[in-house]
Amino acid sequence: MKPLSVAFLADHYVGWMGGAHLLANLLNCVNSVAANQSVQVTVLMDIRALGASAEQTSANLLPVDVANLKVAGPLQCLLDTTRIGQIVFYKDLRRAVGELAIQVMGPASINLGTDFPIPWFGYICDFQHQYLPHLFSQQERIQRDVLFRSLVENATGVFVTSATAAVDVERFYPAAARSKQVLRMPTALPDITAISAPEVASSTYGIERPFFLSCSQRWLHKQHPVILQAFADLLACDPQMPADLVFTGDTSDYRDPAYSGKVDALIDSLGLAQRVHVLGQIPRADQLSLIRSSLALVQASLFEGQAGASGMMEAGLMGTRMIASDLGTNRELPFGRTSYFPVDATGELTARMAGVLADAAAGGEADRQAGAIPYDAPSRQLLEMASGLNLLASLRTAA
Repeated sequence: MKPLSVAFLADHYVGWMGGAHLLANLLNCVNSVAANQSVQVTVLMDIRALGASAEQTSANLLPVDVANLKVAGPLQCLLDTTRIGQIVFYKDLRRAVGELAIQVMGPASINLGTDFPIPWFGYICDFQHQYLPHLFSQQERIQRDVLFRSLVENATGVFVTSATAAVDVERFYPAAARSKQVLRMPTALPDITAISAPEVASSTYGIERPFFLSCSQRWLHKQHPVILQAFADLLACDPQMPADLVFTGDTSDYRDPAYSGKVDALIDSLGLAQRVHVLGQIPRADQLSLIRSSLALVQASLFEGQAGASGMMEAGLMGTRMIASDLGTNRELPFGRTSYFPVDATGELTARMAGVLADAAAGGEADRQAGAIPYDAPSRQLLEMASGLNLLASLRTAA
């Protein structure tokens, strides 16, 4: 088979946790078959991510073993959840692909232009700015439209992560979409093997009661207030309710810097300070342990760009119950024990949470140990390899 040198541009993906997880899953899929397919995989990243001192190096390329990187946030998440050994930092991307003899790039979420020296694929996350325009400034909406249109028009093809997003590409950019491939990202399951012991909830985070869990960054559209109000209503019905509420994830949203403080104030005004645990960003292994141990994962989002977001993929793989807003993308997750509630319907969410508590009290969690987990290790490995082959097939046709 003809050798193939493919690069993935990490710059935008490490701008948020969901992007880091997505890139990690793609890399794991490709790397699972790379050797047998004569594929060389390179992860590229702008050297400015290393700070001013790194920019002083005379070379255009700076390969760094991941064991030597001291980072945090989404980039650390990428390193924790993928099996890459090295990142190549660059000054000039066009020179970099030539020096490394890269044959194809993608999927990338920045416009590399029609004159980029090698074929490249684009990636569009979602069209949230079209459906929830009030959460974006006019400038942000214009910038997203310009970027997304340029990706469809200039890339060899564009990848999306849901059927909903694929339809939206054709809806919003019909002429461009007719002339280019709109491709679905292959199914990629996250690695859930590195998991902390169950007692990490109490020993590290002081969580002594059973708990509901939310793993969403405190973005406006993730609707933390809806979860808090539903939990407060549940507690009002039974002040002795034996459950807490736990949040993980970054607590900032650049669109409204005051929003995080408003959520904290709501926790206090609802009298939940002793029952709500805000953990922020925590190690991946700890988060997996909390998902595994929770009564249910709760996701109340107004909008999602892909199935399995906000910890739902991991919860589904572990057999953990999920309660999610009734979005098309949430329903695209092909496995898991999910109950849905209408968006913004706080009362319905309260009822779903009460149902989980009642079922747990009656011993209904026993089925988690009786075949609720959808993929055993061999099945996961086969799916990962199939997804890697699927992605490489698309990239190889353009190289």
